[in-house]
Parts: sequence; structure tokens; C-alpha cells
Amino acid sequence: MERTTISDEYQNIIYASAGNELLGEIDVEEKVMGHIRGISDRKRSFSLSLKTMNKTTAVASMLALFLMISVTAYAASEYIQIRNSEGVVKVQHVAPNESAGVASYDKYAQKVDAFAKPGELIAYLVNNNAGAAGLATELSFKYKEQRIGEYSDFLKEIKRTGAPMLPALAAGYAFEYGVINPNHPTTDAEKNSSLYQETLQDLTAQANKDKGSSNLFMKAIPWSEPGWISAIYSKNNAFIGISATIMHGGKVFVEQEPENQADKIIVAGTEVIYNKVVKEEVSYDYLNWYNEKQDAYYTLSSYGDKILSKEQFLQLARELLK
Repeated sequence: MERTTISDEYQNIIYASAGNELLGEIDVEEKVMGHIRGISDRKRSFSLSLKTMNKTTAVASMLALFLMISVTAYAASEYIQIRNSEGVVKVQHVAPNESAGVASYDKYAQKVDAFAKPGELIAYLVNNNAGAAGLATELSFKYKEQRIGEYSDFLKEIKRTGAPMLPALAAGYAFEYGVINPNHPTTDAEKNSSLYQETLQDLTAQANKDKGSSNLFMKAIPWSEPGWISAIYSKNNAFIGISATIMHGGKVFVEQEPENQADKIIVAGTEVIYNKVVKEEVSYDYLNWYNEKQDAYYTLSSYGDKILSKEQFLQLARELLK
């Protein structure tokens, strides 16, 4: 069966520290990529792995979100599931795949990122052999993240894209910044769209005219459909993160490590998964839930000088679910 992976989806990662600076990308990639895997019956799946350092470590926290596209099969009936109103499984916890390995690295992503402006979605075509035989037949995509620091601007972008609404305040924490990432064309229907086909033809024509001086061809394309939204809230040196992955009819597969105590709790009529992970080098708590109306998968995290208690987590979830 077909298996496709979007490697280097750095725009779908939040690195958060108490100093509000980025964590080292290499460490994040090495620790997270090996835990990523997705399954979908419509060739679209979202796989998440969340790691948060406690206060005794050099870095206050890390929240990692990756997107993977694939088609495969897996049976894990003993793990937590969330179903929609029709009984279809939308969220499935699965065992870590120790043999999955690290996804292939896209060596062109850094060049694309340097080419892009913040907020731009770049379609690019690669010619590995600098000849017609090496020209890719499908587009790759890279989004350059844009942090929006004013809530009024964030709200405008939510309205423009139709992304799920996130609040200006969360449990008394003030809005720090927000990010909205685009949905990438991955399904056959999306790849048959006029924009995709026109962009593919344009970049293919550029590659065919090239005399071998370049093997990377790029173009910024408009986007309005969201794939992921996140907001960070702060109070002194404490932070709350709220994110939502828009599933577009797909399914979420979350790797549940042996150290993860995952409990399903009903909050405001919604099944919420409270995750508590305790390891020798790291510990963290977080919440997840599925919003059927929005077809979105939410993650709620807390880090920094003060961590939300389980009761506070659930209360904040209750407020968000009203």
C-alpha cells in the first residue's frame, strides 16, 4: 500500500521554553521523529508526540506536533479510542513503533525556508538528477511560521481562514502569540485542484527550461484553509498552550508510551483524555479531546514556573468546551 511522509514539517512544531525562545531543532528532531506514525483510510492522518521538560531540566518545556500522511494498518484495541456520533473511531492511542525509524530528511527544506517570507506557503519541485529523469512528479510544501503577537490580528486571521476560535485569555493567562498553519494538499481531490495543477505545470516548465544550474524550483501560493492553530498564554514565567489540529475527515493516532497514564474523563459532555507521563528525565501532564463539530483534535499543555494541577487542567477544558 502507498505510504507517504511529509518530513521536515517544522511549521507544525511549537518549541516553548520559560524564556520564550526556540529549543534546539536537532535535539527535537532526534527525540520526536522516531515516535511519529499515522494511519488513515483517506490518505490523511495526524500523529502527535508531546514532550515537556520539568523545571529541574535546563529547558522548561517542549511541545512537539508533527503531521504525517500514510496508509497502513494497525490493531490496538486495548488502547484508548474516541468515536464520533456515528461510532467511527476518530482518535486511537497506539503503542510506540520502535521499528519505525526516523523519517527521511528533506535537504531542500532549509533553502525553501530561506526563500519564504513569514506566513507564506511555498510549493516546490525537486530535480534530484538535474535532468528530466530526476524531476519530481508531485509538489512538496513548506510553510514559514508566522507568530501573531496581537490578539486582534490573530482574530482576523482566524476569521480569514475559518480556524477554530481560541480565547484572548486562558485561566487568567494573557495571550502571548498565536500561529495558524495552512492545510497542505495531500488527497487526490486536492491534487486535482486547479491551483495545484497550475502550480505543478508552472514549476515543471521552469525545471524543463533550466540548463542544470538549479535542482530546486519554488513558488509562493495563496492559502486560506487552516491545518493547525495554536496559541500560547503567559502569566509571569508560567505558560499555557492550546492547539487544535483540523483533521479534514482524517483520524488521529497518538503514540501511548508505557510511562503514559492516560485516563478518559467526561468534561462538559465531551470525552477528555488526561495524560500523565512520568520518566526519570522528564515528566509532564496534558489534555486532549476531539471536537466533532469542528473535526479538530485539541491539546492543552502547561509549563514554566507554575504547572496547572489536574483540577485546573479540567476546569480550563470545561471553560473551553462551553
